[in-house]
Amino acid sequence: MRSITYWAGQYLLAASSMFALISLIDYLSGKSFTATWPATLGWSCAAAAIFVASRYRQARAGAACALCEDGKPAAKPRR
Repeated sequence: MRSITYWAGQYLLAASSMFALISLIDYLSGKSFTATWPATLGWSCAAAAIFVASRYRQARAGAACALCEDGKPAAKPRR
């Protein structure tokens, strides 16, 4: 299992990239940054929390990923 530092980094990366993407979409639709940044920040933090929590849950359950570290598929977790 990865450390809390890894998951915090994943959250910050996801939240900042989603904030930039949503800000760009708002800008292209003609809205000002000063009017939309609180909602944009809220949505990006919420979406990043859901994204990282689901990845954490899959990692904790031992779910196989597409990019395994050793190149071999992971064993199925016991239920």
